[in-house]
Amino acid sequence: MVTRDEVVDAASAVSGAEGFEAVTVEQLAKDLGVPARDVSEHFSTDELLQRSIVRAGADVFNKAVTGPASTAPEGIERLRALLELWVDYAESDAYRGGFVGGAADLPGHIRDLIAEIARSWIETLAGHARLAVEQGELPPGTDPHQVAFEVHGLVQEANWTFGVLGDQDAYNRARRGIRHRIGS
Repeated sequence: MVTRDEVVDAASAVSGAEGFEAVTVEQLAKDLGVPARDVSEHFSTDELLQRSIVRAGADVFNKAVTGPASTAPEGIERLRALLELWVDYAESDAYRGGFVGGAADLPGHIRDLIAEIARSWIETLAGHARLAVEQGELPPGTDPHQVAFEVHGLVQEANWTFGVLGDQDAYNRARRGIRHRIGS
């Protein structure tokens, strides 16, 4: 009998290598060498299986980034910790094939789930920027959502520049940009 975690791990690997469309109950059963009913016991539809990949990616992200950053004081220090850990995570092998990029081209149910998770992440960044303004750690009048937009963009651009252009300095550029935007 295959476990739910084994199915999700296999599904994440397939998704990372071949895309969400390649993740099906039948294909995973074949890859795992088990009857399709063993996979179906955990995930009755391909959609549920695909959603589990996104949630598993979010869990890995939370363990690597938001969990460890939670020990930093709220405000600018927490914002810095979140961003430093995020860049480290994005640069790591744990990220490759893990959480999804290019969500606009994914099926609606996956795109919507990724959008929900991304909105929550951006709101987390904006919330700590807002606290930093309130605590006098960022200049008065600083727009927290603009800060979140800019730092989010820096890390996303680093992912793209590294992945597409092969720029080995992309993540260091993101780190420098973040320090420039919110201070060191």
